[in-house]
Amino acid sequence: MEALEVRQRNLLDDVQIRHWIAKGEPVAKSDGDGLTFTLSKAGTAAWVFRYRNAGTRRKEVTLGNYPDLTLAAARKLARERRVDIDKGRDPAADKKLERMRAQQAWTVRTLAEDYKTKKLTTPPLAEGTVYYRRWDIDKVIVPKLGSLEVRQIVPADIVHILESSKRSWTICKRILTSAKQLFGHACGKKLIDYNPCAGIELVALMGARPPVRKRVMLTEDELRTLLKDVDDIGLANALALRILLATCVRSIELTKARWEHIDLDRGTWWVPEESVKTRVGFLVPLTPTVVTWFKRLRELAGTSTWVLPARTARRVRRQGDTHVGKTTLWAAITRAFEQGKIDVRRFTPHDTRSTAKGHMRNMGVANEITELALNHALKGMEAIYDVREDIPERRAALELWASFISACEAGTPWNVAPLRRAA
Repeated sequence: MEALEVRQRNLLDDVQIRHWIAKGEPVAKSDGDGLTFTLSKAGTAAWVFRYRNAGTRRKEVTLGNYPDLTLAAARKLARERRVDIDKGRDPAADKKLERMRAQQAWTVRTLAEDYKTKKLTTPPLAEGTVYYRRWDIDKVIVPKLGSLEVRQIVPADIVHILESSKRSWTICKRILTSAKQLFGHACGKKLIDYNPCAGIELVALMGARPPVRKRVMLTEDELRTLLKDVDDIGLANALALRILLATCVRSIELTKARWEHIDLDRGTWWVPEESVKTRVGFLVPLTPTVVTWFKRLRELAGTSTWVLPARTARRVRRQGDTHVGKTTLWAAITRAFEQGKIDVRRFTPHDTRSTAKGHMRNMGVANEITELALNHALKGMEAIYDVREDIPERRAALELWASFISACEAGTPWNVAPLRRAA
């Protein structure tokens, strides 16, 4: 019977098919050579191709729905499937594989959402890293590539988004890094076999990187001039600037400081890992002078859990009890320069670290201790074995440095002998 059905072809016509559809009863009618018209109880008309590979059970694969797939087109497709079978292929297995691949045909937008959910979390990443990764993806990468399938993306697409972004060299480098991370996630999910960002060099696209801005080291005269009228930038800002100078922390670490991590009686401040660029928490020794500045900030903070609580009503309404913005101190210093309230070289909050480093070295503080004071990562065996939190050498160096700052602010001479010759 099956052999007879294979020899007979073109048994159906469109009039019969339309009649069965109008009648609405389920049917399964063969057109011959394995092609069958089916009509389900739900009224779905479809073409099914039935076949048997050598030595296997009978299989079937749906070719498409009628009338989207016409009778003539269904016959043509069935002949192609029969040729595939003669060549040893399995149409059902091929369709299953095609379906699986289609399910993996993610768009860049879908990939981005999966990446943000699984990878852009704090911890382990710093809040700043998460913010800028999301910004690069949401503002640059997805608007350009979001609707495309991940597997369609080629290096030329990445080059296009970099060149069309019209961003600076530094921002383009960050966008390229974000793109590498995003498509690296796709490689990890086996959506693609290679990262389309691999091998792209920003130097080839934009030329050599512009010179990095040289850090400012304020001189003793400049510190005396600055600290004499530093309260002109606002009491809380002035206290924050003094603390940045004296403790050598990064401005974001002070911005996100909580009172629960500060022990004024012991003179310590724990900076948790989520606030630290290196993702490793560390202990900052607080000298008596710095403790005094923190106590004044505590009075200004009131009941807030933050050392530097938000000051604008809008920020408080939106986020509740939170810290000041990351650029608050920078903006205050910039305004003071523009209003002529600061008569020294232009500097940023981050320049407090280079200023501290330079002066401590001039005072004879060993380089490795100044590196500890700035919380730069230790290298080599020292990083493995020196696991102290409260390091006496660092506390002594910061006490020396704080006394220098106090002398500059008070306008008194500084005549303390160096600790020892700089290494």
